[in-house]
Amino acid sequence: MKTTLTLILLLTCTLAFGQKKFVAGQYVTHQGGTVQVHINDQNWKRSPTFIEVKQDLVSSNTQRLGVGEIKSFVLASGDRYEVHVVDKEKSVTKVGSNYIYDSQSSIVRDTVFLRALVKGRMSLYTLNEPDAQERIYIQKEGEAPVELVYRSIIKRAGGKSGLVKLPVYRGMLTARMTDCQDLINKISKVAFKPSALKSLVQDYNMCASGNEGDYVAAEEKIKFNVYALGSVSYTSLNIHGHPNKALSETDFTGMGYTFGSSFVATLPRSRGKYALIGELLYKAYRTEGTFQHVNTHTEQVYTEYTTTFEMSQMAINVLGRYRLLDKGIQPYINLGISNSFILNDKSRQLVYTPSSSTGNNKEGNPMASSIRKHEQALLLGIGGEWKNVQTEIRLETGNGFSATEGVKTVNNTVTVLLGYKIK
Repeated sequence: MKTTLTLILLLTCTLAFGQKKFVAGQYVTHQGGTVQVHINDQNWKRSPTFIEVKQDLVSSNTQRLGVGEIKSFVLASGDRYEVHVVDKEKSVTKVGSNYIYDSQSSIVRDTVFLRALVKGRMSLYTLNEPDAQERIYIQKEGEAPVELVYRSIIKRAGGKSGLVKLPVYRGMLTARMTDCQDLINKISKVAFKPSALKSLVQDYNMCASGNEGDYVAAEEKIKFNVYALGSVSYTSLNIHGHPNKALSETDFTGMGYTFGSSFVATLPRSRGKYALIGELLYKAYRTEGTFQHVNTHTEQVYTEYTTTFEMSQMAINVLGRYRLLDKGIQPYINLGISNSFILNDKSRQLVYTPSSSTGNNKEGNPMASSIRKHEQALLLGIGGEWKNVQTEIRLETGNGFSATEGVKTVNNTVTVLLGYKIK
């Protein structure tokens, strides 16, 4: 299992870092000239510090251009980036999901690529950096971009401390939109997130100039898909610590099948590399193992135990997916957890001795009342998508069904899964 995981991670790193996608685009030089090129479109989640360009797709020669060489660039996909000199607050510490600002601000000036969300009488930009929350800049016609500030500070009083959030950005917006009084109420409630501020800036431009802007970035939305799933599986069940050797010294193996649905939410940006997956599955498997207890004095006297664990379950799986390539066949890896609940248990044990004319077939789970209905498991899968079809090999390691302290069940399953996109 560890070897398989290591190989998958190495493959992921190799493919992820080697992936490039050149698309038609253009950049503007500091002298004002426009150059038509092909740009390596990384669908950036983090703001780029440089871009790679080449004159045509068949060329192997690429050129790196940073903020010192160009003024802006545009991709055929619609993304637009501009070079600006901006001020940034650097005295920030991340605590959980909050970014805490020092009481004494520390401003640095930097030249960066800002992503344009709206261009017009009022423009809106974002800047994403690894060490800070997403920065949002606003620019009124004829002025330099200014960072909108939403401060979180720690306030101490009476021996206690608490987090105080200061929506400074609303006052900054009010000061710059005084010529559109109809927006005052909306400004007082607007959330500090690009989508909400984008809508506000579009409303301001409509009010001030009669149109929402000369350029408006395409709306970024989560993409939802539904798949029908089916699979066959090979299961290996091991029981440790049980006093009955017919259970603890036997390896149980067998086949199973699965069918159900998966619901995929592909996150925006990064060319759809990241997705969250929820699965609802019906699972059935049957494992069997044989154990012989032989008389120490004569091998002719023995008892043979044939034990079968046959169960059906309802599984709820939650996984994260990382897609490695954005090509015709799109390989991916999945990692997640599973919660399975026993619906039906037809487990049994057949006890046979040569001296008896018939076997003793014991119906019911051989572990009697020491089973639980809930099983948890870790999931690791590697697969690929092509058009509406996906196939995957999945490894599953679960904690089985033992409810007795000191008795451990380990359920390892290898599944070959096939899916078809129905929506």
